[in-house]
Amino acid sequence: MLFAIWLAALVADASPPIPDAGAIPWQTSAQIGHGVAFKDTQNPIGDSVYIGYAGHQVALGSAEAWVDALYGASLAARGVRYLWAVQGPDDHAYARHEIGNSKIVATMLPLVGAQTRFILVAGFSSGSFVAHELLGQLAGGLDPKGVTAGRVVYFDLDGGGSGLTTQSIDRLRKAYFVGSHDGTTNTDSPRLGTMESLGATYASAGGYWQNDASGSGCNAAAQWCVHVTLITTKPHDPNAASPQLDYSDFGGRSVCHAWIDAKATEAGLVP
Repeated sequence: MLFAIWLAALVADASPPIPDAGAIPWQTSAQIGHGVAFKDTQNPIGDSVYIGYAGHQVALGSAEAWVDALYGASLAARGVRYLWAVQGPDDHAYARHEIGNSKIVATMLPLVGAQTRFILVAGFSSGSFVAHELLGQLAGGLDPKGVTAGRVVYFDLDGGGSGLTTQSIDRLRKAYFVGSHDGTTNTDSPRLGTMESLGATYASAGGYWQNDASGSGCNAAAQWCVHVTLITTKPHDPNAASPQLDYSDFGGRSVCHAWIDAKATEAGLVP
């Protein structure tokens, strides 16, 4: 009798398993948007959102692999269900505005509800300019009912400030500007100074945070290797970034999610 009671309690307390996002195919189409892939992981513990913007000329397949790796390492346990992966812009400045951000907004808004505890947006390197376009669209009228206001947490990962406005920042829950530093070689990521400056400008929104890349294996003065430590904890080339590999091959190295973990409590990135 006692065993039956214990077994019933165990079954009642058991949480449904979190699906393996890697086993769920990404969807792409004109409706989903140019340069954009989407998937519904059916995560049973939450309906939160992640949108990952890759850097300059990173292929969509590599961006998908990065987002899948982040989901498995950190996002799933935080209650993220809906994933978007976005390829890198064609040029460093995102001058062509070719990415289908308005399609992301149109697909996302109907999915945002009471169980959407947060919308996490990350723009790495030149991908930050693409992310800023999305934030501007949300602030500029594409979210007329304000369903995303106060829900978006933004991480600018060693990127820039072009396209980012006070109007966009004011409707976010939090905004963080992230540089990376390899203490072993005393080498900064190339845009660390920009991130510090933006962090000071928007300190009340969240401000600057610095990633510790001391175990990265990057050589001295290899700034672009340190740059990509915000994607992978151990870049493939100790002298430079190898974008397609660093986004897609996590064998023997883990995806970097320290920036999420460091601000998770403060930003409400919980299931």
